Amino acid sequence: MENVRVFDVLKMLYEAKVPYRLARDRPDTIRIDATLYGLRLEIECFDDNLVEVSTFRGTEDIDGGYDSCSVY
Repeated sequence: MENVRVFDVLKMLYEAKVPYRLARDRPDTIRIDATLYGLRLEIECFDDNLVEVSTFRGTEDIDGGYDSCSVY
């Protein structure tokens, strides 16, 4: 989406009663993380008013315990 201000996105989420968190990982973006049942959104709002949305669907269940995290 082009020419959308970050406050437009925040207002839309607020009005839809979708909880969100803000993060800033890069100097030219603000990331909005929103979570709904079975869906997670990462919304990147760039300083030139470009917006990119990544969606992650599913339960994101844990596949195993501590032992499954081994890198060796």
